[in-house]
Amino acid sequence: MKLKYIIEAKDAIVRLTEKRFTDYKKLREIVRLRKAAEAEFEFYCDQEKKAVETYGEKTDKGTPAFLPDGRLKLKDVQAKEAFEAEIKKLLDTEVGDFTIITIKESDFLSADDLPTPNDMLLLENVINFAD
Repeated sequence: MKLKYIIEAKDAIVRLTEKRFTDYKKLREIVRLRKAAEAEFEFYCDQEKKAVETYGEKTDKGTPAFLPDGRLKLKDVQAKEAFEAEIKKLLDTEVGDFTIITIKESDFLSADDLPTPNDMLLLENVINFAD
């Protein structure tokens, strides 16, 4: 599985752990999924920070400089291309032992606990929603 799918799903996984489930074992699987996603997200943030330090311009205080629209200000065109390539490569990194879990509607305690359609879209690469 690619890192980008985990990064996209991280917040939805957190929201999923706030739901109520009928089975303790299913809840434990979801908690393990959340911990794994948070670890991968931390790895991504560390690597992204290194890329920002390498390719981004700095303010007088030594912090990253940003454009008026909030985007990172990069040193030059070559730095922009290198930064984008590095981030793309990072997001396309294969994550070895990330287990996809299966969740059924009956695993949720009530209909109020079902994920939203938007969350289901975000989770579709890390969770198998079964009938």
